[in-house]
Amino acid sequence: MSYFIKSGNTYKVATNEAMNLHEQLPAGNYTIQKDMYGNLYLEHIGDFVSPKKIYGDATKHTHRIINTFLDRPNQTGVMMTGEKGSGKTLLVKNVSVELAKKGIPTIVINSPWHGDPFNTLIQAIDQPCAILFDEFEKVYDRDDQESILTLLDGVFPSKKLFMFTCNDKWRVDYHMRNRPGRIYYMIDFKGLDVNFIIEYCQDNLNAKQHIEKICQIAGLFAEFNFDMLKSLVEEMNRYNETPSEALRMLNAKPEFDGGTRYDVTIIHNGKVIDKGDRTEVFNGNPLHPDGVEVGFDTDPADEDAPYENKTFNHDALVTFNAKDGKFIFEDNGTRVILTKVPEKKFFNYDAF
Repeated sequence: MSYFIKSGNTYKVATNEAMNLHEQLPAGNYTIQKDMYGNLYLEHIGDFVSPKKIYGDATKHTHRIINTFLDRPNQTGVMMTGEKGSGKTLLVKNVSVELAKKGIPTIVINSPWHGDPFNTLIQAIDQPCAILFDEFEKVYDRDDQESILTLLDGVFPSKKLFMFTCNDKWRVDYHMRNRPGRIYYMIDFKGLDVNFIIEYCQDNLNAKQHIEKICQIAGLFAEFNFDMLKSLVEEMNRYNETPSEALRMLNAKPEFDGGTRYDVTIIHNGKVIDKGDRTEVFNGNPLHPDGVEVGFDTDPADEDAPYENKTFNHDALVTFNAKDGKFIFEDNGTRVILTKVPEKKFFNYDAF
């Protein structure tokens, strides 16, 4: 049996099988495409797959995001921020996988769709649905970002979970920051802690005697991310190498990470030099071939005492505590203690 589909003043012949009508969008992942007439439509793409084991807080965050979304009456926004490889994508994929188990589809936005046709398409999906804006601040410029605020304001009576990933939250429109009505959760991803590294290595590293060394190397980076850890373990397993040997080839270099900041303490001839009389901070990699250069008054009580500049290289390293991020160098009666300063762009809520 044939059917006639009307579009404007035209009619097209279609079979019952070709029409294949659905009352709801099936669970799965979709992207938005545009036909030759400018009409937007959904295209089914491959489903996300979660790894066998998920490390860190991803499982906890997944359950909380989904529970909050299902509990709230209309739209819920979630922003995941952090550098590439930090775990944002793992979280959004895991949320999508768990939503699919509940029959809820995910629309992946990877082009700067906006305006009335886009809003109409999204609101036409009158069932619970996740909308994923991947690398939001790169795909959408500032003007385009403002154009989607209507979707986030809950103007349309539909239940949507808007998920955003971004590398730099300061490039996100300020109308989305500190506005829980639009973006309910803001999750910051930063470098891995020592416990995460140890757990992952215990499960995946063949030569477990190198775990402590990996933790030490991670301490050289301002933010040692999951992408770095996974690649390092993979390379060590493949070639039976030490962490140092594997890093010589990997695209993971502490010298590229110039943002690490250390407080400096200098002890000269058994006396601690006051901050006003010495170098106060050091930025960079303490084990860089150029070494750590500091300056200090050799005797602050004596105005005629010389001001000395000294460089400490890896040969002068006495101890290194990866967990505390502390390096101690010593050379000819002068001891230099570098203590890693916690990343300040993430507020310390535990202080209250």
